[in-house]
Amino acid sequence: METTAKPNKIVLRVEDDMDPKEILCTTYQMRNFYKQFRDGLISNLDVMNFIQHQHVLKYMKKGSRVLDVCCGRSLMLPLIRWHKKNIHSYTGVDISEANIREARAWSGAKHLKGHTFDAEGQVLDSKGKRYYPFQVNYVNANVAEMTEHFPEGTQFDVIIYTSSIEHMQRDAGSQSLRECKKLLAPGGTLFISCPNTTEKKDPYDTQYKAHLYEWDVAELTKELEEVGFNIQKKYGLVMKKRKLDEFFEALKSSDDAIDIAWSIVHEALKDYLPTAWLCAIMAIAFPGHADEVAIVCSNHN
Repeated sequence: METTAKPNKIVLRVEDDMDPKEILCTTYQMRNFYKQFRDGLISNLDVMNFIQHQHVLKYMKKGSRVLDVCCGRSLMLPLIRWHKKNIHSYTGVDISEANIREARAWSGAKHLKGHTFDAEGQVLDSKGKRYYPFQVNYVNANVAEMTEHFPEGTQFDVIIYTSSIEHMQRDAGSQSLRECKKLLAPGGTLFISCPNTTEKKDPYDTQYKAHLYEWDVAELTKELEEVGFNIQKKYGLVMKKRKLDEFFEALKSSDDAIDIAWSIVHEALKDYLPTAWLCAIMAIAFPGHADEVAIVCSNHN
């Protein structure tokens, strides 16, 4: 009896000569928005990613245990270091050793040159003090199997899963959500974001070569609820410029006073805000129409 091999290839991105059904995941990372801001080359995706990472800080409390799923270069760390330094720990999980090496060598746009580590593996600054005032750990693992790499009973108060689930096969993405459910403490928060590819005919026909399977917000919402998460909020993260203009232009002719008010706000901000910021900010209240969406979940059993 012939059996179908499971996808097992780990690639940087999906090239034209590759069969997406053979790929387990891609390891291409979101751009380092800290460097983009430093260099002045800022796109709406850079603004979107900066805002969503800064938003996640609000869920972190004193003593919080934070898990960053598909952490890549750990873009959360600089923000936590400045704004939430009293958390208990940060743990990043990524399937790519190269991504984790980069996370250890860089903090945002700052290279930790000549950095050393203490006996517990924590990075030290030039004065021999811990660079991060909280515990930082990394786990090199497939996030669809990550509970196997933690001691039994390990739980986290905040789980971050930003713009990553679209980089793996759907089955792997679904299993990763079940892994998150096991690892999220009662009353904890999961913040997850993904593309909202509502007009897709084939989820493997993606917007970017870095993506493997693109969910839409309805599909991901259903999956999260089936896993057992409680949906708390949804936010739009970004709209493409043309779509944004068409959406708010249509609101001008609405009979609804709120729609008209939004169109007035759009015109006012459009006159002042750079396009990259406008496309991210004006999408926030309209997740159903946004090109990328964030979903905030709780784990109340």
